[in-house]
Amino acid sequence: MSTHAPGPPRLPAPPVMQHPAPRSSFGRISVGVVGRVMMSVAEGPFDAALMAAAKRAIALAGKRLPADRRFGDMIEIRTSLQMDGDALAQLRASIDAFGSRGIVAVSTVFLVPPGLPGIERLPALMDIWRASRPVRRADTFKAAWALVNADLVAAGLPPQDPPAPKT
Repeated sequence: MSTHAPGPPRLPAPPVMQHPAPRSSFGRISVGVVGRVMMSVAEGPFDAALMAAAKRAIALAGKRLPADRRFGDMIEIRTSLQMDGDALAQLRASIDAFGSRGIVAVSTVFLVPPGLPGIERLPALMDIWRASRPVRRADTFKAAWALVNADLVAAGLPPQDPPAPKT
């Protein structure tokens, strides 16, 4: 028999509060190849580390380009075009490096919806690519793909079917 006197009743432990994980302060980029089209989807904001990762992704995707290295380029920008000066410098260095290795598209088409945060940066971004190829802009995927195909045909290449929609 215990002589220990019972203490006050124990209160249940408070519930564990779950806080959502903080969102990253930078975006993400995915790069793929569909036939003769290198497609990039970029979600900002952008920083130098993300631009360095983009360079690696483009280099990997470049290995899937046709052997003659003639291709169209489409870059879809989602969520934001906000970019700091270091990111812009890293991007410029990456595009220049690809150009020096002969990885230059017949053209680059930017798919950028109107009103995107940071859209005032778009002309400076387009100028980076414009140094080595024609650059155009579209507001919809259908219009962007049509521009890519028009540029491929103008370069003597066959038009490409757009990627199949994800189901």
